Amino acid sequence: MTELIIERAAVDFEPIGDGWTVYGCAVPYNREMRVTDDGVNFYLEEFAPGAFSRDVAKGGRWVNLMLGHSGDAGERLLGRCVALEENDGGLYPSFRLNRDHPRAEAARAGELIGWSVSARVYRSRRIERKTQAVTIRESCGISHVAATAKPQYAGAGVLVAREHSLVIEPTATPRLDALRAAGYGSRK
Repeated sequence: MTELIIERAAVDFEPIGDGWTVYGCAVPYNREMRVTDDGVNFYLEEFAPGAFSRDVAKGGRWVNLMLGHSGDAGERLLGRCVALEENDGGLYPSFRLNRDHPRAEAARAGELIGWSVSARVYRSRRIERKTQAVTIRESCGISHVAATAKPQYAGAGVLVAREHSLVIEPTATPRLDALRAAGYGSRK
């Protein structure tokens, strides 16, 4: 299991509502991209639909929107995931921005529309396409999303800034609901 950093670019986004929730494509599916893990050796990579289905099923609440991939995590925390969905086009998270962060206004204003994803790759396969090897990512786990000012690749990044409303229905939590019904977590 290796950690992989994927950088992609965003299209211009449309601000609506109060702008403190951003929604976008973290990982486009079925798009061949030229990437590098070390800055020297390049290869072709593509994410298969459903590559992040395990994370989507769990809701993605651990996924944070960060400023870049390195540095103090506390200072880089820009927002928290409030929804995670995927379709044939890719993986789409929604993040609620931390209004107290010094760069939150920049993210809200559209200055940080490029997204770069840190993910763990669990299963891949290699195929030959047009005489070139392509690595197909079939199963991955998302670690975090980094907001950047400069887009890297077409197809990923902030698509819209909106007021705080979920893009999808909250993920079902039957075990948590049962524990709460039994009195766990209440302060009596």
